[in-house]
Amino acid sequence: VAGTALGAGMLAMPIATAGVGFGTTVLLLVGLWAVMSYTALLMVEVYQHHSPHKGLSALAYYYLGRPGQWAANLAMPFLLYALIAAYLVGGGHIVNVFLQQLGLAQAPEYLGIVLFTLIGGGVVVVGTHSVDLVNRVLFATKILFLLLMLSLLLPFVRGELLLATPVQQALVLAAIPIIFTSFGFHGSIPSIVSYMQGDVAKLKRVFVLGSAIPLAVYLLWQLATLGVVESHVFLAVLAESAGISGLLTALKAVTPQVEVAVRAFAGLALATSFLGVSLGLFDFLAQVLRHDNQLRGRLRTGLFTFLPPLAFALYFPQGFVFALGFAAVALSVLSLLLPALLAWRVRQRHSQQHYRVWGGSAALALVL
Repeated sequence: VAGTALGAGMLAMPIATAGVGFGTTVLLLVGLWAVMSYTALLMVEVYQHHSPHKGLSALAYYYLGRPGQWAANLAMPFLLYALIAAYLVGGGHIVNVFLQQLGLAQAPEYLGIVLFTLIGGGVVVVGTHSVDLVNRVLFATKILFLLLMLSLLLPFVRGELLLATPVQQALVLAAIPIIFTSFGFHGSIPSIVSYMQGDVAKLKRVFVLGSAIPLAVYLLWQLATLGVVESHVFLAVLAESAGISGLLTALKAVTPQVEVAVRAFAGLALATSFLGVSLGLFDFLAQVLRHDNQLRGRLRTGLFTFLPPLAFALYFPQGFVFALGFAAVALSVLSLLLPALLAWRVRQRHSQQHYRVWGGSAALALVL
């Protein structure tokens, strides 16, 4: 959960929240984390009445009929294909930089994208267990580089920058989607429920603690960035649409040593998010297309999973932000609307439940 959520979106946060102020940013982070972890628990409540291997499409059809099934069948692949395409573009760029450092300066641009797809896609096709093992290693390494980034930046934090309150309403609205998508692990929920065999106690712990890790990291990251760089510098970066390179420029002015740590973290963040998102789409397509779990079936599912986003990445190598923009629309359906509607229908049909999420109808209405 943490590996999927804690992705490259974190690097866009300081730029998106610069005009909002640290205090408002903390409120947004805690509030959106609470909503996203709550809707994950709603899915645990729904799954307790069904096989843990049942897909989201089947659940939506059972409780919401054909319209619900269509919503799930469109939102899930739309979200995950858009995210995978974005990660292939970003990951391919990082692989190309690595190849250039090895002396392959003449390597074509598409080579990095193809290599990233083959390596990451291969891990996913092998199975959930291989994704789990690789993700743990990458996530641990990512946390080391994160700690290095924080150790380099935190000594330069200035209290007056954190206490500044440049709240601009339009920028609050612009910051919400960035933070919202940075807690987006919901496409992987069916895969995680299946992997944990539907164990309610374990799943509650997995979703709450797994999403709390990114919350803690984001709070420290915002402290380390908004506390060392003045907001007008980030706003200038935002105006130029400079993205990660602009963030690096702003942070290098504070301490040049931070560049290596940020670049390494960005690469690892892309890799862990790519594996989590790809696994969610792979399992979803295997259910919808009714491919078996043998080698031939998994290879066929792998082709359906990775060929469409690979085509996008090869034809639109500058489409990282473009693809992420579309992902947020589908995520709102997948992580807010469907869990609330499914839980509402479950409570209508099952008056006696072993596990029910706190909040009642008022909380469901708030999510909707």
